Amino acid sequence: MMISPWDEGTRLYEHALDVRSGVHETIATNLANEETPGYKARELPFPETLAAAMAGQSPVQAMKTNPKHIAIHNPNDNVFNKIVKHDEGAGLDDNTVNLEKEMTLMAENTLMYMAVSQFLDGRFEGWKRAIDEGGRG
Repeated sequence: MMISPWDEGTRLYEHALDVRSGVHETIATNLANEETPGYKARELPFPETLAAAMAGQSPVQAMKTNPKHIAIHNPNDNVFNKIVKHDEGAGLDDNTVNLEKEMTLMAENTLMYMAVSQFLDGRFEGWKRAIDEGGRG
């Protein structure tokens, strides 16, 4: 029986990297809009989004550029629809972005992304060693 390197653990890491990228993009959008009047800070909750990705919902969003195009995507299945807007803590300009909080979240997410990628790298390194040693026999 052939064992695939794309087992449940590997798929978990793959989805975790996708979601961490989405979290990063969400935080970067908040930072870019820090001085945009009326902008509401957004959050992509990691656990809920990862669970949706593991359940088969796609983070890829297809775009129709013509009304005659066939829809290939259900917007309710987009894991990045899990984004939450924060209305509390608005300043005089009604913007809810907290620069210090967003920078802290960005640093934390970067560390978590790096950790997941190292775990995934370790899994592939194990497969590589097994293949290398199998070829010598």
